[in-house]
Amino acid sequence: MAGIPTVLITTDKESSQQQRPPRAINPEGFTWGHSLGTAGNKDLQMAVLRTALRQFEELHMPGTVRTLAFEGYKP
Repeated sequence: MAGIPTVLITTDKESSQQQRPPRAINPEGFTWGHSLGTAGNKDLQMAVLRTALRQFEELHMPGTVRTLAFEGYKP
């Protein structure tokens, strides 16, 4: 509401939808504590971050959490 754009990267889609974030992504299959992927997997982590930042370019309904697939994640 203060005009600061935000995007949420969440591994708990249901709880996040209840909070109605302005923009949110849910990396498919990622587990709690690994919202950017596994430690040391720089390419995957950067892919998740770039995807999250691209959400600022798209229109979203508040509370919508987009589930997106990323290759290379192994829990």
